[in-house]
Amino acid sequence: MQVQAELVAIGSELLLGQIIDTNTSFIAKRLAEIGVEVVRTATVGDSLERMEDVLRAAIGRSQIVITTGGIGPTEDDLTREAIANVTGRPLTFQPHLMEQIRALIERRGFKMAENNRVQAYIPEGSLAIENPKGTAPGFIVEGDGYCTATLPGVPSEMQFLLDATVIPYLRQRFNLTHEVLRYKVLRACGAGESAIGLQIKDLMKESKNPIVGTLAAIGDVRIRITAKADDSGAAATLIDTMEAEIRRRLGILIYGVDDESLQGNTAALLVQNTRRLAVVETFTGGAIAARFVGTRSPAFSQGIVLPNGEAQREFLGSSLNEFETLVKGPPRLAAALAERGRSRFGADVVLANVGVFRQDEGKPEHKGESHTVLAMAGGPIGNIQPLGGELPMLRERATILAIDLLRKTLLAG
Repeated sequence: MQVQAELVAIGSELLLGQIIDTNTSFIAKRLAEIGVEVVRTATVGDSLERMEDVLRAAIGRSQIVITTGGIGPTEDDLTREAIANVTGRPLTFQPHLMEQIRALIERRGFKMAENNRVQAYIPEGSLAIENPKGTAPGFIVEGDGYCTATLPGVPSEMQFLLDATVIPYLRQRFNLTHEVLRYKVLRACGAGESAIGLQIKDLMKESKNPIVGTLAAIGDVRIRITAKADDSGAAATLIDTMEAEIRRRLGILIYGVDDESLQGNTAALLVQNTRRLAVVETFTGGAIAARFVGTRSPAFSQGIVLPNGEAQREFLGSSLNEFETLVKGPPRLAAALAERGRSRFGADVVLANVGVFRQDEGKPEHKGESHTVLAMAGGPIGNIQPLGGELPMLRERATILAIDLLRKTLLAG
């Protein structure tokens, strides 16, 4: 039988948007690696009643419930009490935990406050999860057909305790020595989620192991392949077979896997082809250069932002009449900027982008075109992409499309 888990992130700061919950995704990935299926996640604020409602329901449905947060020393840290109430285990003081907390605080050059004492209380009969990285020890409660693991909300502490204590415990408790769950993400751009979905529709609908699904972001479609098997090698074989079929269908649309980035892989192609890149940006406002700067690749030499007509004309060194003629034809303007950049920067490839957008009357959306030109030894290569939406989204899409044009051009040789 498939072992199922539910994850509960606790803290009103999560609901208020003051911090982003990264703990849930980290735990879900780790559980998938040992064959545990996460069936629900929840976020609950610092309300004892609401915590108990969420925890009681989770324990009634799933074999594993993992909580993060709410085990600090302050009045709004109520997770200990909620777990104790729901599992029927009164909180009991653990002297050895108290000494560990005191020693850690003193090593850091502080004097222990009286309210830290509450962190040494855990439910009666539970297994303490000693925390050498912080003052919040966790604990595991074993129940009839379920267990709960309570971890601190600080990501570095949570990750350490999960890997060092909770994962080994779960492996032993549920005999998780065979079936594993593995996944791989293919990343694509140059077509929308619906267009990509049509090309792999049958795989998404009919394949049961591995399972294929998509997730879209601006200019980026992620295709997730998830496989179950008795061991990692068998799971990898299932994934590899499905990946090969998806790549056969989507071809050059796929630019990378898992955490790889479009700009990172494009920079690698530049290095592979011994090309140095410079960019000239107008509409994208430096976003293209920022992405390549983030790769730290020696293939990116420099970039310039020309936010208005005056800056563009000065860069080109053209007369007013010449510039007005170029403005009337955005592809020609983009080509002129790219060629001027090539002569000025001495780069092998210069990418120039020009955007022409008009706002819909009475609406925040804009419509228009993104014009990208690559100036290189073999002659200019251009692309015109109609776009619509709010300006921040348009700039991001134009940035991605420009980099993708460069990627595809490098792949074509």
